[in-house]
Amino acid sequence: MSAGRLRALSLALILTAVAPAGLHAASDHPLGLAALDSLRSIPGLGAVAIQPRVLSAYGALVAAGMLSLLYLYRGRSFIVYWIGGWLFTAAALGLASRTYADPTLNRVLTGLAALFTVWASGLVLLAAESFPQQTIRWETGRLNAIAVSALWFLLAPFIFPISSVVISGGVVTALVLGWCAVVYLRLARDSRYAGALLIGAGLLLVSVLNLAGIAASWWVDLTSWQERLGAFTVLNTLIVALGMHLLVFEDMTQELRLTNRQLAGAYEEIRRLAITDPLTGCHNRRFFDEVERREMERHRRYGVPLSVIFIDVNHFKRLNDTLGHDRGDALLWMIGALLRGQVRQSDYAIRWGGDEFLLLLSCSEEEASEKAKRLKEGFERERVAAGLPPYMGLSVGVAAVDPNSSLRDAIREADSRMYGDKVADSGAQRLG
Repeated sequence: MSAGRLRALSLALILTAVAPAGLHAASDHPLGLAALDSLRSIPGLGAVAIQPRVLSAYGALVAAGMLSLLYLYRGRSFIVYWIGGWLFTAAALGLASRTYADPTLNRVLTGLAALFTVWASGLVLLAAESFPQQTIRWETGRLNAIAVSALWFLLAPFIFPISSVVISGGVVTALVLGWCAVVYLRLARDSRYAGALLIGAGLLLVSVLNLAGIAASWWVDLTSWQERLGAFTVLNTLIVALGMHLLVFEDMTQELRLTNRQLAGAYEEIRRLAITDPLTGCHNRRFFDEVERREMERHRRYGVPLSVIFIDVNHFKRLNDTLGHDRGDALLWMIGALLRGQVRQSDYAIRWGGDEFLLLLSCSEEEASEKAKRLKEGFERERVAAGLPPYMGLSVGVAAVDPNSSLRDAIREADSRMYGDKVADSGAQRLG
């Protein structure tokens, strides 16, 4: 089954299981009937009694619907938990918005409303704990909590006073929402997500206000104060809904940032491989073609001294023929490490081709000649340490770059001087 069909099926199952209870309870309320009567009696609308619980139930359904659209696009498990939480909230508010003449039915639906409220808060907590994972996980402990809560709120109304069921449901919900607030506020502290901050602050206020309302009901019946409390709860719930949508977009933005950083890193790695010789670790001719114009412009504009050292390995073919290509590759790697260790950050070591290398240095010709001398001495020490034949050596040629000429002219001049150095070394070996 494709991911899109799986998401649609998940939403359909949630809507089928929970939404009818909230819709049925809300549609039976006078507000829903008044809306139908208003359509039949236009003009001449009468006064319509508005109850916060009914409006909150509709608002919860709207929030669930908007999150469902985000889930179809985003596909995160925490969004599914949020959707379920809003649907359970809508069902609980719809059931609690009216009283029923049948005492048995009233007890059942009151317990069911309290159960849905607890489950809604539990789903919000699961969303906090699963953020920002994509998979939905159900552990044994959570399933046991669902079973125990269902058993209590469906049986307790027939064993204990109905007020104890309502109060226990309110206390459990407030405590769970308080813990949710702590989790979201920690997330806001660690991730700097404004959405998590809004959710945490809203849930914390809802938790505190619910506990305050439950505590006040023990001593005095403050109807008007409880109505204001309900209004504040609705406002805080709107803040929570706004925070949820904002957190989804922040999660998407963060993923895009991570993806962009990964793409940038991959691009840099690809570019590094494209301009680096894999055997020696030096730059290649492609890189030289990139920096040639830039270095000449810097040389001409700012008067920065620029010199080149052309390097060739003496008797490299002879080494390959007698000791094998593996030994030749090891020698080239050794030379590459030697050259890279001798250049500064503003200089470049380039494998020109085969056993030829080029150093592009921001220094005068005299300084470059001193460096060339140190390179030959360093290679001799490495040769002895590696047990290479005595006929192996480096031939070097040094040339300064003329600002009125080109870098290629300086390389040709250094190449010519390198051959002169090679001839001189061959003559010295014969005399030796």
